[in-house]
Amino acid sequence: MKRKVAIIGGGITGSAACSRLSKCPDLDINIFDQGRRGVGGRTSSRKYGVRDGGDRVATIRFDHGCQFFRADTDRFKKIVNEWIEKDYVSEWNGDFRSSIKQEHEFFGLPSTPPFYVSNEADGMQTLSKNILSEARKNANVRLHIGVRVAQLNRDTITKKWKLIGTSGEAAYHDTDEKLQEDEKRNLIGEESGYDAVILTDISSSFGGWHRASAGVPDSFSTAVRNRVGARVPLLTAMIAFDTATAIPFDAASFDHPVVWFAAKTSSKPQMKTDKECWTIVSTASYACDKIEETPMQDPKTGEFIPQSPDYLTSVPGPDLLRAFEEIVCDKAGILGNDALNNLPEHVFMDAQRWGSALPCHRHLRHESSTRKVLSGVPYDSGLHPLAPTRIEEDSKSFLADDDLALYQAGDMMSNYTPGMEGAALSGIDAAEHLLAQLGLSD
Repeated sequence: MKRKVAIIGGGITGSAACSRLSKCPDLDINIFDQGRRGVGGRTSSRKYGVRDGGDRVATIRFDHGCQFFRADTDRFKKIVNEWIEKDYVSEWNGDFRSSIKQEHEFFGLPSTPPFYVSNEADGMQTLSKNILSEARKNANVRLHIGVRVAQLNRDTITKKWKLIGTSGEAAYHDTDEKLQEDEKRNLIGEESGYDAVILTDISSSFGGWHRASAGVPDSFSTAVRNRVGARVPLLTAMIAFDTATAIPFDAASFDHPVVWFAAKTSSKPQMKTDKECWTIVSTASYACDKIEETPMQDPKTGEFIPQSPDYLTSVPGPDLLRAFEEIVCDKAGILGNDALNNLPEHVFMDAQRWGSALPCHRHLRHESSTRKVLSGVPYDSGLHPLAPTRIEEDSKSFLADDDLALYQAGDMMSNYTPGMEGAALSGIDAAEHLLAQLGLSD
């Protein structure tokens, strides 16, 4: 009889874990992802249509999470080379600049290339989709899209995990609280349960107040929180301009209190748009300030506060756009005497709050002058090197409780430098550990 494994989260960690497990013919694998736009997690992308005069609709695209990734370790270089051969990804080349110290650049851009991106029009999100599509050819892999796992219950006799959750509009992270209150939770996935569960979203181990909580046992969630230490929040703005901006660079890291990084969508291979589109990434210090002003948890009731589109497009979105314009239009900024006079009108704006964008570096878990606790959650806004990717701590790259058959993977657990490389390797390592625990092989 095949063993059954549930993976909660279909981002790069979940897809990498699934890919590794799918090579074993004795497994049934179910992936649960609550993303509104499908799998991807923090490698998510967005596509919109905006009116462009008359009946014409202009297509605009953004990578609004992970902008690119690195491949510094020998293990990951081999994996990325395979992805290149399959045409999943390609190297991103362009006019890259920086006005910040090299050690504080956004994942080493521009000083320490190469940088890799998805090789498809719909952006970074397609990498996870392609990995999972390939995994489904090798094994019995089932995707549950738009499904939120809210509770894990372990059968005292069979020791299998049964998953309770919801689907549809009530499953999404940003759904109105009133709709959430009326949600109906049911048994999801395999009725008989799962032999093991791999969790990949750090929010899965939050308390019940958080929308993404998976209701894991207290002992496991405590171990996860202790392992994480603090997380680094970021905000991103997605801006489409009516006409070309004349900005000469394709992406840049900035020495600015509000904006850390910006990238032009059309500079990425195959990712073409009808309007000039930019993703602007905030500094962690700015994101911490905004979370403190508008918390994710109600201080009185303890309830989760979903990000409001009205708030995102009236506060952080305009803030990031103004700061970006200041950067490219000020002669004291990155362009010097070539600074622009102004930016054209924008025809689209959206924004995203990434409360757990990155983990804090391992060596800063215990002491950091830039750490603050907001609504009981530790955040860190300090700038520390994100390139190259290396092992920062002599430990496993994931958290395991073999007695419970629960595993937490992802960059928040990883012993590597924060980023996508560490997240993917964590998922692979957790999968290999689980195969050994189950006594299975390829």
